[in-house]
Amino acid sequence: MSDEATEVAAAVGLVEYRAVQYEQVRAVFDTAGSGSADTALAERIRAEFPRPSDDLRSAVAAFRDLLRIEQRHERFRRLLRAWSAKVTAGIRSGDFATAGIWMKAVTENPVFPGEYALHVTEAIRELSRPALLDELVVALAKAGDPPGAAALLSGWGEPLVEYLIGGMLVEEPRVNRRHLVEYLAMAGRNDVRLLTPWLRDPRWFIVRNVATAVGKTGRESALPALLAVTGHEDDRVRIEAVRAVATIEGAAAVPLLMRSVQDPSQRVRHAAVSLLRAEPSDDVVVQVGEYLAEGSATPDDARRLVKIIVERSSDAARQVLASLADKRFAVGSSKVVRDAARKALGMPT
Repeated sequence: MSDEATEVAAAVGLVEYRAVQYEQVRAVFDTAGSGSADTALAERIRAEFPRPSDDLRSAVAAFRDLLRIEQRHERFRRLLRAWSAKVTAGIRSGDFATAGIWMKAVTENPVFPGEYALHVTEAIRELSRPALLDELVVALAKAGDPPGAAALLSGWGEPLVEYLIGGMLVEEPRVNRRHLVEYLAMAGRNDVRLLTPWLRDPRWFIVRNVATAVGKTGRESALPALLAVTGHEDDRVRIEAVRAVATIEGAAAVPLLMRSVQDPSQRVRHAAVSLLRAEPSDDVVVQVGEYLAEGSATPDDARRLVKIIVERSSDAARQVLASLADKRFAVGSSKVVRDAARKALGMPT
């Protein structure tokens, strides 16, 4: 038999095997009913296909096979109702990791035909009822924001993001807004495009919270949207936008931080100095030294910036200090810089 014929025979055999699986497992899902929250569903699937090493993933794999093969819209919707029950059961039992695995069985790497996507969208919208989402965020906060929930939140998509944003608009949210920002970051971790449109919202506090969440995602693709709000009219937004960029870019954000050191807002300047101090790159020392040499910093800011250099033990830091200490004619902040540099080097001021 030729290689091509062998491959065809193998493919036919696999299809026949999957067809048998389909009929057996579909019967299990059918018995779950249209609205059932049958907690024995996975166990009944495992009875058909026992794989002790990974029972849950076996059940999910069988379910995805059903999604792939099913050609009847009503039965496809029935599968989604059973799926919704599994996600809900995971949330209510506090097993967020299992709920996340079930969530991504449908939302990640879809195996169903494109024409069925509308049923999935409808199922996720139905799952995203306010009562369940309230229950979810309260349970997550009570559990201490477990990292195991990340898969569940990142797979949920736009309905969850809209709910979390809405929670920031009420006077008394179900949980502290700090939790909402954390969950928003998890929701946007796989696709930060769910969050970035909210950076254009007219409400400053929404932009501030979303900028914080975007920074927590760590996604470089969000940088253009973040950079656009580093010049926001509200300094509270500018602080979080700059902090988010620094979190994502690291040393590459030093030029932005140096511009923020010159921001009209003292709060932004202080935040930028703190971020510069936290960045270990020698670029910080060099650029801070160049800025101090210009003499345009306020005396208070100059002291904070010199301290950044003094705290470093690198050759670059010593060279910058020596250069700043060598200024002969200095007044105002330049004198503050020169005296601080000389003191750090053990020279008379």
